[in-house]
Amino acid sequence: MRSIPQDGGTPAVLAQDSGNVETFDVVTIADMTLHGDLGFRIAGECRIQAEAGYRSGLLHIAAGRRRNPSSPDLQRCLREGIVEIVDPSRKIRARLVIVHAASELSDFPASLVNVTADRVVIVHDRPPDPARLGRLFGLALGRMSWAPANRWVRAAIEAEKLAIEVEPEDWRPAAVAELPPERPRRKPAIGYVTGSGNLQWPSAAGLASLLATDGTLDVHVFGRPPRDLVPDGKPPAAWIVHAPGDIAADRFLGLVDAILYYPSAEMPVLPDAIIAAALRARKLVLLPKRLEAHFGIGPVYVDAAEAPGTVRRLLGDAAARAAILDEAAVHAPLRFQARPHRERLSRLAGPSWKAQPAPAGGGALRRPRALFVPSNGVGLGHITRLLAIANRAGGRFEPVFATMAQAIPMAEAYGHPTEYLPSLADTRADPADWDGWFRTELERLIYAYDADAIVFDGNNPTPGLVRAALAQPPCRLVWVRRAMGNATPSPHLDNARYFDLIVEPGELAAALDRSPTVARRSEALLVPPIRLLDEADVLPREAAARALGLDPARPSVLLQLGSGSHRDLVRLVDEIVRVLRGFDGVQIAIAEWKNATAPLSLWPGTTVIGGYPYAQLFAAFDFTIAAAGYNTFHDAIAFGLPTVFIPTVHGAIDDQAARARFAQNAGAALEVPEDELHHLRAVCEAMLNPGARTVLSRNCLALRTENGATAAADAIAALLEAA
Repeated sequence: MRSIPQDGGTPAVLAQDSGNVETFDVVTIADMTLHGDLGFRIAGECRIQAEAGYRSGLLHIAAGRRRNPSSPDLQRCLREGIVEIVDPSRKIRARLVIVHAASELSDFPASLVNVTADRVVIVHDRPPDPARLGRLFGLALGRMSWAPANRWVRAAIEAEKLAIEVEPEDWRPAAVAELPPERPRRKPAIGYVTGSGNLQWPSAAGLASLLATDGTLDVHVFGRPPRDLVPDGKPPAAWIVHAPGDIAADRFLGLVDAILYYPSAEMPVLPDAIIAAALRARKLVLLPKRLEAHFGIGPVYVDAAEAPGTVRRLLGDAAARAAILDEAAVHAPLRFQARPHRERLSRLAGPSWKAQPAPAGGGALRRPRALFVPSNGVGLGHITRLLAIANRAGGRFEPVFATMAQAIPMAEAYGHPTEYLPSLADTRADPADWDGWFRTELERLIYAYDADAIVFDGNNPTPGLVRAALAQPPCRLVWVRRAMGNATPSPHLDNARYFDLIVEPGELAAALDRSPTVARRSEALLVPPIRLLDEADVLPREAAARALGLDPARPSVLLQLGSGSHRDLVRLVDEIVRVLRGFDGVQIAIAEWKNATAPLSLWPGTTVIGGYPYAQLFAAFDFTIAAAGYNTFHDAIAFGLPTVFIPTVHGAIDDQAARARFAQNAGAALEVPEDELHHLRAVCEAMLNPGARTVLSRNCLALRTENGATAAADAIAALLEAA
């Protein structure tokens, strides 16, 4: 361990002691779960300390009986290894202890019996409560001083005329965070930033007039409004409320174009750090005029009644907005910079130790890691698309699968680490309860694998999925969003605003797409159809037939009709088998999905294929009778396999009928609706004609595109490289 210098000079580095005392340069004490500005402020200080070479620790003391999650901003510092958790049961020695929001801490200072320090600074972000001042005196931690956070707190401390040492300068935050790159927004967005308590808010009437409720603007609220300020205790539907622990401050700022802050007439705890970061990130900031003495040049100072009209006018006037932001970019960094914190560290703690332990996240550089999360679809489309992308990572990132489908062997067969998360359908739980659990499990996996991104393929990016990433920065969000959905939009479609990248796999039948995502294609990166296999992966006919025990000299047909979740699969297969048995010498193979609803080994003389992927064996067959799901459809076209499509038609799945219709109109396949199976014998007779198959195969290959999985993997790699 390191020694604590007694003379203020450069510390000597001693051999490790018995391990009874843990030594730090700086220990920060606070409730690390308090919502609002505090976690962001402490995170900024920890970054400055790490850059200066100080060993920093966080000691959590609860404020009352709150059970909020810990600050996402501080979780990021822990993941990056720039700060450590302090165990209060061990003896702790620090050169400097910084206590934030001491008046909130219920067990302070009783829980600090094992802590000693050369210097203690108590940062007051609000006027001290005279009734609770006594417990701040006589701390056996070390020499103590008080540091007001702003001029109003300083005036309140001085008015008490206490015999205490007060720091010569206000303890202001530094805007050191860098915001992630922004994506285009569908409409302008404003944010209301706050902490806890009614003092952070205007009156109920003032709040209703301040923030739009008509949906013309996205309104993000950083903190829950008090129940007595909103009708029936519920915020308007047009507001997106981010509860404690839901989102890191920098991600919140990345969602908005402007920040508003209009507290009550009394002076509350100011969210300095977030407002300073907003100014640095070229966001409009609107504040009441009474705060001009504190924030200086940069924000727009207008009364609350003028704020709604002012922010709308500036958001619509690019030139006026740019002039304000240019001025803020010059002046704001002068008021909120890292230099004052570095100087007070040097004065209060002395020079940093030169022999630093390796950070918790240090060591050799590693590749970024992405958590691939396929939803539990009725088929294998979601996991197959993600496998196609993951298999083309090319060493640029490490895929880890967290699958909600019972398809773990599929991911593991390609060498990807895999976790299983039971889906909502598997658990039959209440949707809200399941989603809360899902968030917790995803956060655990993000932290355990140190994941830099979640890559989700599914129709419904639930709040639990989104909040897991937003609460575990710097985890990015990627949505592989299939088109050709049904006409009913996903209830979570607007969660697209939180994704750093949306990849839309191409559809050959895109011209027939009538789904709600068509109007939102501008927010997505469009890539060609994504396939698991390339042409070189398909086995030649003799090898494929031998693998299946088929005779390559005889005609063979593959039935691949899906999992059966939305139609009577056994009845359908039985009808098709009876038709095919009417042709002499035809070999029948039936593909059984991993998540099939019923076994398909019911017909003597047929071959059941239980492997994966089926496209590798396509050359063994003269034609296929298939559903028109995403993977089956695009594989059949790409590999030139003549196909009779019997699309599954159901309101809960993608538009297979449109795909089948497109292929038939292009002369690349034939379509037989399930209610017209009386035509199947004639269609099969045509498909057994080599000339007809040649025409269909040639037309399929004319539609073939490059594999979009490569472009999707490239985009994810670029996102992670830029993070």
